[in-house]
Amino acid sequence: MRWQTRETEKDGSELPTEESSGSGRLYSWWRRLIGHKGSSGSFSRWHGSLDEPNQRVIRADCERTRADMEYFRQPLVRDKMEAMLTCWCRTQKERYKQGLNEVLALFLYLQAPEHPHAAACTDDEVFDLFTAFVKDYSPFFSSEEFVPLQCAFIFFRRLLLYHRPDLHNLFVEKGVTPDMFCMPWFLTLFASKTPMRLAMQLWDRHLERGEPHFFLFLAAAVVTSAEKEILQAERSALPEILTSLGMYSREDMEGMWSSAENLLMQTPATFVRRVRRIVLQPEVKGPEEGHKQLERLEKEGVFFILAEEVVGHCYPARPGEALKPWQPSASCPWRLLLLDLRPAADFEATRLPAAVHFDVAQLFPQSAWSGRKLLWGKESEPQPSQVLAALKATLGENWVCDSQAHLCLLGRSEESLLLRALYIVLTKDLSLRHVSVANGGFEAVMKCAQKHNYDIIESQPENGMLDRHPLPSSASVAAEGAAAAAAAAAEGAAQKLSSVLSSLKRVTAGAGVRLPGSQSPGSDEPRSSPGLGPPTLLARPGNWPADFDMSQLPRRNYQELMASQHWSCVALLVRRPSCPELQGSWQGCSCILSLLMGKVVCAAVLQEEAVVLAEFSVLQVAKVTTKKNLPQTAYCHIQDNAKQAEPALVLYFSHGAEQVSSFASALKDARQSKAARLRGYEQSRPLAPPAAAKEAVAVALAAEGCNERDAAEEPSERQEQEAEAVPAQVAEEPTEQQEQAVAEAVPCHSAEEPTEQQEQAVAEAVPAQTAEEPTEQQEQAVAEAVPAQTAEEQENGLATEDVQEPSEQQEHAAVAEAGPAQAVEEPSTK
Repeated sequence: MRWQTRETEKDGSELPTEESSGSGRLYSWWRRLIGHKGSSGSFSRWHGSLDEPNQRVIRADCERTRADMEYFRQPLVRDKMEAMLTCWCRTQKERYKQGLNEVLALFLYLQAPEHPHAAACTDDEVFDLFTAFVKDYSPFFSSEEFVPLQCAFIFFRRLLLYHRPDLHNLFVEKGVTPDMFCMPWFLTLFASKTPMRLAMQLWDRHLERGEPHFFLFLAAAVVTSAEKEILQAERSALPEILTSLGMYSREDMEGMWSSAENLLMQTPATFVRRVRRIVLQPEVKGPEEGHKQLERLEKEGVFFILAEEVVGHCYPARPGEALKPWQPSASCPWRLLLLDLRPAADFEATRLPAAVHFDVAQLFPQSAWSGRKLLWGKESEPQPSQVLAALKATLGENWVCDSQAHLCLLGRSEESLLLRALYIVLTKDLSLRHVSVANGGFEAVMKCAQKHNYDIIESQPENGMLDRHPLPSSASVAAEGAAAAAAAAAEGAAQKLSSVLSSLKRVTAGAGVRLPGSQSPGSDEPRSSPGLGPPTLLARPGNWPADFDMSQLPRRNYQELMASQHWSCVALLVRRPSCPELQGSWQGCSCILSLLMGKVVCAAVLQEEAVVLAEFSVLQVAKVTTKKNLPQTAYCHIQDNAKQAEPALVLYFSHGAEQVSSFASALKDARQSKAARLRGYEQSRPLAPPAAAKEAVAVALAAEGCNERDAAEEPSERQEQEAEAVPAQVAEEPTEQQEQAVAEAVPCHSAEEPTEQQEQAVAEAVPAQTAEEPTEQQEQAVAEAVPAQTAEEQENGLATEDVQEPSEQQEHAAVAEAGPAQAVEEPSTK
């Protein structure tokens, strides 16, 4: 076929035409890029000079463009290419950027003698096609700092993370970024380094498809096609392998194109919508706004799904209703599993019909995921294997192997840290595919569902806060197709979990305290909890039986407790081996919490007498936590507790949440002070005599007819006289030199973990103790460090039955192991 005529528009401009026997590439590209408009004639009317600021770069690029082809080595073609690139810079008011030459080369090849119907293509048509293509399919050249291109790199990483987290994590581990190998693919739409005829066929498909965003999926397909070689490569070889990837044969193109189409069908529509809006049709103008948008994308760090698409998968189209853009069609190859992470009380009250509950507070009560505020110590993060096992128990064993199941995490907007933590475990640690997060949280999804009048499962309270019965929903009845079946299956799982949770009336393992509306001691409290009044006052802690004999407890001097740092509390729970594990409640006895002589003392005040409920050293405190919905309640964990995951004390501070912060701060200071004193005593401990001195003593004793053990047991008369001549040491505090040595070894840091240098200094300052009996000098140093107990204390005992005072050797070992005292994180006032 050949071009014979030009159609003439009303304005006199001409259009490329085709004979009825077939279609030509020029005609097809023109219809896709220009439409029914005629040629603008911009290039033929331009008579500017070749004097761009980087004109020398333009010329150099023209000379090396497709230099392996005879057509592009012709001086006339190179001159035309330089003139067109310069004209584009002038008419578009943009600076020339490398890569434009590779894009223009494919349009100039339409005029090559070996190309069919080359004589029918004019210079103006080549220039117009080039200009339209750059605008619609490669808008990266219109930004001075390539901000859209950098955004495209971020979306490419998100796409890999969604479909191939193993490759994404490998690139992150090896320090390989998309700009190392994706830049020529994105800028030139794979024209660079692709054989000319194959590149023309590839662009035929691109323009016929009419989806500029498809280049991202094609790039992902190119990378995944070489996954075996990438996963087995060394770090130094990765850049070379990635830059060599591409399409070099018709078979390569067919396979990668098919793979890219499959990736597109398996990707949520939110991704494509955001790519079009941010990368291909950027709304922001100016470099400052562009950089702000780039920073926002970087901070996201997760694969988002918009609330509309979440609702579309939960509520398929009603009978006779037109399919909305964000609703999946009946032929959608994948289904969405909505994992609701909100507390059980919130999930039971209001939920979407396709949601499955995953209560992290109940599953991992002793982790940061439970919603607690850590005041002291360190939280234990759930192991990835534990998270995977919990998900299998919730979604079924076959869920992991189901490539059509896409998991979307849904939670309250205020729980973004929890959502992000779980997302990282699933994608980074477990490398699970098809994991996303609902953008805007539960609030945004619920607002969208209400806007479109969709039915929502709600529960009404009856006898108690956890006694709810779900109201029937017509959403599952109206659902049709594959998506409806998935929604019904998910709702069945959700109702099964809901029935279990709604029957929960006992306190699960944890604090042992049953607070109104709580699911478990480690989980988030309901929002109504802060509105509750103070706990009901009893004559005993809330978890102790009513017939407990308080007279058997030791006593403390009331005035002594009031003279030290103290706080008024209500003892909701005090753990004791002698007390059975009873269900606690929002009640307890009034008590005084005091820091006295390096000890934490919790004592009930009964008729001006302080009855000790619990007493232990400040060094035994492992951590102190509170909950954001009950900021006045503190959970104290101690090291001697047989169940370290459970707190030994749960206290309600009567005068507000700021008292919790005050107690945590004072506890930190007390720990640091006692730890510093113990280090000082360790440093001042006499050194062992040298081996030579020991041998001399042994020889002298042998000459006298006794051994070293006999001499140690029975001192001689001369030794007794020498001992009388040496004044006894006074039980004083460490000397100024000792305190200065400790201060130099362990610098004081507020709310910071010790550095590696500090830990090493502490290790050097505090020698490790052996498992031998303490010497007489060591016992004397201990006696000086710990003042003698009063007769009353010796008679009554200083510790309760459940918490015993550790020996000084244990405290020394704890200090040597822990180093500087751990930091106390102040509770937020939120």
